[in-house]
Amino acid sequence: METMIFNAIYPILEFVGYWAMRYWFRCTDRSCCSWDKYDTKKRSINAYIDIYVGPIYAMHYKYSTMLNVAFVTMMFGFGIPLLFPLAAFALWFLFLVEKTMLYYSYQRPPIYDEKLNNSVLIAMRAAPLYFFAFGYWMVSSNQLLKNDHLTPIAS
Repeated sequence: METMIFNAIYPILEFVGYWAMRYWFRCTDRSCCSWDKYDTKKRSINAYIDIYVGPIYAMHYKYSTMLNVAFVTMMFGFGIPLLFPLAAFALWFLFLVEKTMLYYSYQRPPIYDEKLNNSVLIAMRAAPLYFFAFGYWMVSSNQLLKNDHLTPIAS
């Protein structure tokens, strides 16, 4: 559950962190007193552009987050059903934050081919197998289902 909670709130923390860093770098470039965005201490156009462009879009990190959420949910979701709404929450916030950052924050993304997408889709095919295998193990495990070590408490 802690992994899923972290995966749900991390995109928001990343968004706030990148926004704060960009704001701080821009503010220090303008000496924090000038509201004219063309007032700068930079000596070259490239140095000025480096402050005002957003971070580089790294799609492989986003795919790894989605795979992590999917596989953790499928491995332990049969025993912890709260993982399913938490995974939906995490993927929804990842989608919202990424859409917002693609429009307003990131530099123009590099051109990716279909190889990365296809490899993620192939890896995602194993997630239902994990769900069935771990679910079967949880249902058939005597260690998980027996309560012989518990003693009733008289009230």
